Amino acid sequence: MKRPSKDAVHERIVRAVIETVAAQGIGATSMASVARAAKVSAGTLYLHFASKEEMLQSVYLKLKHRFHARLMASATGEPRQAIAGMWRALVDFQQDQPDAFLFLEYAGAAQVLTPEQKAEVAPLQGEVNAVIEHAIASGAISVPSVQVAANLLIGPAMQLARTHALAGTPVPEAEANQTFDRIWLGLTAS
Repeated sequence: MKRPSKDAVHERIVRAVIETVAAQGIGATSMASVARAAKVSAGTLYLHFASKEEMLQSVYLKLKHRFHARLMASATGEPRQAIAGMWRALVDFQQDQPDAFLFLEYAGAAQVLTPEQKAEVAPLQGEVNAVIEHAIASGAISVPSVQVAANLLIGPAMQLARTHALAGTPVPEAEANQTFDRIWLGLTAS
């Protein structure tokens, strides 16, 4: 029987980290629990990650960049279409990868990143903000600041996605569309 490649083992470990954190939370996740879930020895796990912190940081950064690329790929067209695309991409990410969505939620709340890693991901929010800034500058939305618009957009989307991820259910299309439409009304009200 052929041994799996180092890359295949690494991907299996990453999946185990995501699944373990999604099921147990950050605090209850240990190197031992991840090794068991990945069906690897502790020694093999330590060949890939020196510590629990490094493991969580590495997986978080990988997922954060993947998630951001998905958001930005959906941010095309006129402002409403671009913002709706990003909003829908967030909901779709939860539906396609509920454990990855929960991992990002839990690891973000636990603030697993170092200051240097936080600086690495800060420009990602800047790209999202640029889409919102364009919508404000074009007059498509009428809120006083990018931060207010981001709060109005992201908060409900995250709540909707989180609720359904924890329930193990997809976000119904009608619910997602109605929620976005209500948010958009609030953003465009003068």
